[in-house]
Amino acid sequence: MSSMKQNKRPNVRILISVVLVIAAIGVWTKFLSADQTPTASENSKALIGGEFTLTNHLNETVTDKDFIGKYMLVYFGYTFCPDVCPMDLQIMADAVNYLSAEDANKINMVFVTVDPERDTTQVMAEYVAFFHKDLIGLTGTLEQIDTIKKAYRIYAAKADDSPDYLVDHTAYTYLMDKDGSLLKHFNHGEDPEKMAQLITSLIK
Repeated sequence: MSSMKQNKRPNVRILISVVLVIAAIGVWTKFLSADQTPTASENSKALIGGEFTLTNHLNETVTDKDFIGKYMLVYFGYTFCPDVCPMDLQIMADAVNYLSAEDANKINMVFVTVDPERDTTQVMAEYVAFFHKDLIGLTGTLEQIDTIKKAYRIYAAKADDSPDYLVDHTAYTYLMDKDGSLLKHFNHGEDPEKMAQLITSLIK
């Protein structure tokens, strides 16, 4: 009788140990699964941005690598845009002017045309000067513009085929991190002071 009780005790200990190990494996597996599943925010960040080669308003070839190491405020539009683009570019410029000199120096302001057929380097140079001395204008071939539009998930299409055509396009301002990944996007018509406050909180 005593011998049977002694034999059962090790079996109980083994059973408890096995149950605990299985439970621990289950918890750890769940933790790993949750940790590796990207959130909707992470997915959107991964979708915005990428490689490109374009020409700046000084007629210099630039790539995405030239902007690594600084934050980037980037807007896609075109110089013949009657209202939306000028408004958003002025908001961008005003927001940067609200920043401290130290924070403003951390940011590249970039305007990418979605209308390269009309927006030559000379046109871009004259246009960006209206908004801010540090605003960088980028243009390129149709193929190069298509590449960066795809990288940044930008929609843009001619409204018609007339000589004075308008271009329907996405009107977001993207704040990109130093590594070229998305930090935040701003909608059309943002308040520049609030925009500056958000930028300050994100780049600290």
